[in-house]
Formats: sequence, structure tokens, C-alpha cells
Amino acid sequence: MSVVALAAGAAGRVAPLPGELNLSFLNRLAARYHLGLRDLLTAVTETDGRQNLAGTLYPDSEIHLNAQARERVCVLSRVPAAVLEGALPAWTRAEPHAHYRGGPAGRLTHGEEAVAPWGPACPACCAARTGRRVATRRYLTPGERVCARHRYWLLFLPGTSGLPVPLGRCPEVVQAQRRHVRLLRRSAAGTQAFEVARAITGFWWEQPWPDEEQGWPARLEATRPDDADPGWWKVAARDLITYPETVAVARVLASPHWQQQTVTQARGHLPYRLGEMPALLAELACQLQQPWIANSLATVTHGPLFAWAHSCVRAQTTPTSAARKALWAVHSAHRPRPLSDLLPRPAAADGTPPTPGPAKRLRGHSLQAERAFAQGLAHARAYHEEHGHLAVPKEDSPAGYPLGQWLANTRARHTRMPTHQAAALTALSPWWNAPWSTLWQRIWHQARAHTGAHGPLRPARGFPTTSYSLGEWLYLQCTRYPTLHPEQQRLLAGIGIDSAAAAAARPRRRSYAERFQTGLAHARDFVQVHGNLAAIAQTTVHDDYPLGRWLANQRNHWHTDRQPMPASRVQALAAIDPWWNPPWHLTWQRHYYCARDAAVGHPLHPENGFDGLGDTTARWLRAQCRAYDQLHPDQQHLLADIGITTEVSRTARDHARTAPKTSSAGPAPGTKHKTSQARWAADPATPTGPRRARRAAEPKRPREPRSRLGHRPDLRASFETALAHAWAWHAEHGHLAVPRDTLHDGYPLGMWLFSQRNRAKQRARAELPPSPHLAEIAAIDPWWNPPWDLHWQRNYHRARGHVEAGHPFDPAALIPSPSTALGTWATRACLNYHRLHPEQQHLLAGLGITAEVAHARTRRAHAWCTAVEHARAFADAHGHLAVPRDTTQDGFPLGRWLNKQRYRTRKSGPTRAAGALAAIDVWWNPPWGMAWQHAYQRAQTDPRQPASRRWINKQHRTWPLLHPDQQHLLTHLGIAPPT
Repeated sequence: MSVVALAAGAAGRVAPLPGELNLSFLNRLAARYHLGLRDLLTAVTETDGRQNLAGTLYPDSEIHLNAQARERVCVLSRVPAAVLEGALPAWTRAEPHAHYRGGPAGRLTHGEEAVAPWGPACPACCAARTGRRVATRRYLTPGERVCARHRYWLLFLPGTSGLPVPLGRCPEVVQAQRRHVRLLRRSAAGTQAFEVARAITGFWWEQPWPDEEQGWPARLEATRPDDADPGWWKVAARDLITYPETVAVARVLASPHWQQQTVTQARGHLPYRLGEMPALLAELACQLQQPWIANSLATVTHGPLFAWAHSCVRAQTTPTSAARKALWAVHSAHRPRPLSDLLPRPAAADGTPPTPGPAKRLRGHSLQAERAFAQGLAHARAYHEEHGHLAVPKEDSPAGYPLGQWLANTRARHTRMPTHQAAALTALSPWWNAPWSTLWQRIWHQARAHTGAHGPLRPARGFPTTSYSLGEWLYLQCTRYPTLHPEQQRLLAGIGIDSAAAAAARPRRRSYAERFQTGLAHARDFVQVHGNLAAIAQTTVHDDYPLGRWLANQRNHWHTDRQPMPASRVQALAAIDPWWNPPWHLTWQRHYYCARDAAVGHPLHPENGFDGLGDTTARWLRAQCRAYDQLHPDQQHLLADIGITTEVSRTARDHARTAPKTSSAGPAPGTKHKTSQARWAADPATPTGPRRARRAAEPKRPREPRSRLGHRPDLRASFETALAHAWAWHAEHGHLAVPRDTLHDGYPLGMWLFSQRNRAKQRARAELPPSPHLAEIAAIDPWWNPPWDLHWQRNYHRARGHVEAGHPFDPAALIPSPSTALGTWATRACLNYHRLHPEQQHLLAGLGITAEVAHARTRRAHAWCTAVEHARAFADAHGHLAVPRDTTQDGFPLGRWLNKQRYRTRKSGPTRAAGALAAIDVWWNPPWGMAWQHAYQRAQTDPRQPASRRWINKQHRTWPLLHPDQQHLLTHLGIAPPT
């Protein structure tokens, strides 16, 4: 039958319902023409005698028509296209892909993934609009599932046209719908919050219901149709039964107040379990009218509610767009499974039974991911059986499997994991996903193992039974105890470190006596093998022990004047090797031991230059004989033990002066200098160069004896030259505070003075008398080598030159200005006046800078110093700095100034004034509002005042919502937490 013929016999106009499905409208249109739906679809999509329709018709199908087919529907319904487009949401949503290119066409689709959420229209509302009781389907939002006027739940059932469920025995569902509408109207995040809440209640629905749950079973029984199977109805009516709870949870999640409370109670830590946010759980229990649910949720470490709380805290601590977007994201692993996956597949509209298809995988799951997880879980189980935990370093690959990387990747997506995977890992190790580092967890397991092996820890005594590194770590946790994660505090309490023990903890001190005995034992073993301690270099390692570094520390301890080395340790080292720390360089001692070993069994022949002892030993012995008179008496005594006495050294020197010079080296390889090689081959005693020949022909000039307390005589000329340059510089500049790179008439005066200062400091550290030549430098400038920085000394001379030139200099009046380089130095010197060396203060007094002048300039240059003094005076009088804004102290606007400092500190970080104020009152800038701090001080001063009593009662009521430091302050007032 053609469309024209149908339209001619039409009984009247068929108007669409708002939000109706296209196929539902065509079904009503077919009923008006007394046709079957398939007959009408044939008439609408027929082209040249063929039906241009794709897809299979199911009771829950939807149809999309092209423009030509839509024109035919407009003719049949006698409704303009604009009206149909405004009433039917999917009227122009998609063009169909039909079998034929030309003519009207349609395409049938079905399924929850392809068709937007829909449901049956309310039968009473449909009859009132159309005059007929015909099954109608409409696109429905979550807030439109309830017809409040006629009390129907418009239930979607896959494979059917929906089921209107009477709500006469469930008034709470209708009331929840009204609250839902208000939520969507008042909150911009209401729609997203409802989706998250739907995932939460769906997660609860899948869990075993506790015995305390009475509402859901009663609601199931009240809404179940008489002919429906209870098991089938429990699956189909999931959204209906959980709707009141879903709305209640959505209202809490969408509230900015409870979002902020969730972040506040987390205290900046990512949550480990929901029990860390008791206020949120208490509010949920109150809104759901189920008090038991708070305790049930406290132990939850996975699921959509935990993922929301985790994202809420992360969005506050890491305020990025991705973090804010993740707050309302529901991962596929947490979404409720579609009813089409849970209910049997529907039959076609013509009664054709469904064909069995492959089993669908769960949303958010894949076979490959499940196999990979099973493999990783097996390796994790083996690791846990061996080590007792899953705090695996990221780079570890036990048995060749990258378990550390696998666990790190799993922790990164723990909020998106399927429930069964999270449950498997949690059953294996509850702390596999701790919100702190795996290193912390590994060391905690070490501490627990130590506690089991050696007994309880003793924090008050510095953890004496632990190793140094473990004791230092435990003490560090005690110092950070208030800022640790609550679960970290609970774990520490399990090994005996609670808040009281943490407060009483003392740092782990290394036992220097034990360390000394360990090093002494290694030194004794070394001497038994090598015979002395001089052979030990700083990098020497003996049996994996850094013996060289230990012995160097002992020598440094001996030389330093800060704390004398105990005599018992000196005697213990001397018993091993009397010359373990000689007053001369260790290189000399090492050469001496080599010479002593070489001289054993060999007679000395000083008249022949100690021939027969080897070139190196002979050369060293000849050097000692040449400098015999300058050696230390103990060095001479040691040389006497191997036969080098005064007479022997004189004989060796005489031989060195009279013996001809010979080359100790053999001919160089190659073809050059063939003449010299030939001459050397003919007579090895013949010098092989002009310079050597000249030195051999000239007699050696006797050297004057050297003095160990002054310059070598042959260097006196160069010293006189440097001294002349120093005099010339001082005459020009008035001081010798010369920078290191200074050149005076081409002479490196700065580097020369730098080297003289270093030598003077070295002699002072060695407790040796100063060299006599330093007195000549001090005669030029007494402060040529001050015990403070030379930069300060140069600025001092610059200031003195400024004063001597007659320029104005009044530090108390800020002259010179602090904005100039000289003024900056003067201000810094005044600010640190009491920390300066006494001689620096004496020098400043010559410039007119006394303690009073320094104080006056500091107050003027740093106005905050004056303000801090007023703050200190106020705190001395009142005991705190919780100052109202209009408070003045001796005419100074202290309240306004403190408010300004709080604003600056919160905006740009701590300042010098903030540090001074924190030393006066640690709570001068609390992390909570100052109104609370004012009320606290008022209650502390006069707790019997009515306002104070009301405030104290309020703190009792809101105790779980307070900051931990607020709770700590209240305990000083005797306000205990409510029981």
C-alpha cells in the first residue's frame, strides 16, 4: 500500500510525545492506521517494490530515517517536520546506512551502547495526552525515571518496551526524585555527582548485604510484580531499589562543604582507607539513615567511593585540569554492568529465538590484561613468601620478571583496578599500595624484624640496639611524627613508637668507642702484614673496611685543637705503630720504611753514594744526608737505627761534592742523539750533554744551613721583592686586604699574600710557632691575615677611607643610604653586630659604630625590627600574638601590621619578620582562621565567660572536623574529645 493511499484513509493527526523514540512514534502511527509495525515500516522505506531497511527489529529497538523517509512519516502523521524535530530527540540524529543508495531508507539499532537511555512513558500521562493506552517509550534522564504525579518508576528492561512499576508502597522513591530535581537545579556538578553515586551504590549492590540492611529487601518485595521471579527481579530492579540511596550519596558528593572537609581530614595525605575521613562517613550514614554503614565503609581501600575521595584530595593537592576532571570520572571497572549483560538475550519481534553468541567479557577487563595480572600476581606471591612484603624496589627483577616495575604500574592505576584484582593483592599484602614510598615500607619491615629479634625499641635512649642507619631513620620518623600519614603512625605504633614515645625520642648516636675499636682491630691486622701504618693511604680498604679514611680521621682529630684526642686512643695506636702520626709528612715515613727494609743485610757505603741499595733508596738517603741538619731530632734518631749518623751524613755529603756527576738514566730509545749514545757507551761516566758537562766541571757550591722557622736563604731575595710590593700597595691603599687576582706592577701580590695566609694557618693548626718572616708582613698591616672574611675587611677600609676623606658618615641617621654598596655593608654589620668578632667591633668603634648606633640603624633600615619589638612586648604582657586588627602597642598599629605579615607569608613564603614572630609565638599565623585563635585565647584567659563556654561546647560538637593542631591546643585547656 502506498503512502498516498494510507494518508487518504487516515482518521486524523497523530502528534508526537515530547522525548519519544522514533520507533515508538511509528508504532503509535501504525496503530492509528490499524497496521502492524512492519507493514508501516515497509510503506515508509519501500523503493521500487523493495524494503530499504537495515537491522533487526527488537522490542527495544530504535530507528533512524533518512530525509525522504522522514517526509513520508510527516505525510502519514500530518505533523510538520519542524514539530517532529522538536519533539523527537533522535528524529535527525543520524542518517541510516541502507542497502540502496537512492530513495527512503531506515536503519534499526538496539542495545544500551547504541541507544540513549530510555524507558516507558507513564501509562496515565500517555493516556491523558493521546487518549489511548498504548505502550510508549521516551528518552529519560536519571531525574525523569519517576512520575511523581502518578507514582510510577519507568523501568528500562532490555528486550522489552519497558515496565512501569507502581510506587504506592515506596513513597521514599518519590521523595528522592524531588530531592534529585533540586540537586540538578542548584548544583552544576549534580549530573556528574549522580553518575558517581550510581557507581557507588551499584558497587554496594554487588557486595553481600549485611544483616543490618533492611531497606533494600523490603523495597524489593514491595515493588516486585506478582508473576516475577525474585532472582530475576533483583537483577532488573537494581536502579529502582538503590535510587533513594543514590540521590542521598550524590547530594553529599556534590556539596563543596563536604569536598573541603574530605580534603581537610586527609591533612594533605592521599587516603589509604576511607576510615581516615570519619566526617564524610558519618555524613553518609546520616543521610542514608543507616548508622552501621560508617563502620562498614571505614576499612574500604578500593571501589568508586574510595576513588572519588582519592581524586578529591589529589585535585586539592595537585590543582591541575586533569586532576579536577578525574574527580567525576567513573572508570569502566567501577561502572554498574548493563542489564543486557545480566538478563537473558531477548527474542526478535517476530518471535525468533535469540542465537547464542560468545560470552561477553566484563567492562574494563580483557583476556590479555587478566593473563598479565595472573602472571604478576604469581611472582608477587613468591616474593611475599620470601620477604614478607611487597615493597619491591622499582628496578628489581626477581627471577628475571620485572616485578618492581609491574607493581609500580599497578599502584599508579590502583583506583581504576577491577575489584577482584585489588582484592587479590590486598589479601596477599595489605600494604601493597601504601600512599607513601616503598623505601619507607621496606625500612619499616626492617624495624619490625629488628623488634622481633632484639625486643622493643627504646626511643628515649636513642634506639641503642639498632644499627646507626636504622636508628637515624627511626629518629627521623619521630621528628616528623605529627606530619606522617595516619596509617604510618599506626604502623609505627605497632613497633612501639606512639606519639608519646616520638616526643621523648633522642637521636641515634654513633658509638665512637665501638667504631674506634673496629678501626683499631683492622689497623692491627694491617700492621701484622705490612709492619707499619705509614703505608696506609686515604683510599686504603682493608677487608671491606675504609681503614685509610678512618686513620686519616684519627690523625685529623690529633691535629685539631677543638677537642683533644683521648690519651687511651693515642696509646692504643702508638702500641701498634709508634710513628702512626709523625710530626713530619707521611711520605718521608714511607720512604724511611722502604730504606730500612732495603738496608737489612746490606752494608752502607756513604763514601760511594750508598751503592748497592737501589737507585730510589740511594737517592733518598743522599737527600736525607744533604738535609741532615734540618731534620727533626726524631727523624735523625730513626735514621741512626739504619746507620745514618752525623758522621755518615757528612761522609755522604763530601762524596756528593767531590764525585763527578753521572747520568743515572740509560740511553733513550730511538735514533736521535746517536753521538751522545756512542760516547756514553764508550765511557758511562762521561756526561752526555753540555749542561751536565758544565755542572760536572764546576765544583758544587756549599749551601748555607737552613732554618725551619724562616725562609730559605736562597729565597730571601724573592721575599724582599714581594715585601717591597706589599709596602707600595699599603702606601697607596692603606691595607693589605688584597684580592687573590691582584697584580701590582705586574707582580702577583694577591696570590703571594694568599699563599702566606695559608701557610700561617697551616702552622697554627699544627701548633707550630709562627714563622719569623710573618712579623715583617704584620709590621706593614696588623690585619693582613684577620680571622674573618677579607671581603669584610676590604669594605671596612673602604668605609674608613670614606670617613677620612671627610664625606658624611652617620650610621644612626642612615648615612650612607642602605641603597648604596657602602650603606648595605654598614647595615649588615649593624644587623649582625652582636655576632661579630670582638676585634671587628673594635674596628667599627673607630668608625663611630657602637652597639647603640648599630641598634638605631637596624631599627631605621629594617622597620620590621621595631614592629617585632612591639610584638615581643605585647606577647610578654599577654602571652600570645592573637591580636585583633585594631590593636595598638605604644601607639604602633600592631594588629594591622601582623595581618599584613600573615598575608605576605601565605602569598610569598616565610620572611625574616615571620621567623622572628614564630620565635615569639608559634601560633602567630595558624593554618585556620584568626577568629578561632581569638576565641581560643579568650577561653584560655576567662573560661567561665558565657561566650567562652558556648565556644567550648561548640568545639566538643565539631571535634572530628578540627585540625589536629587545634585539637592539641584544646587539650591544654582541658577539653577532651567526646567519647
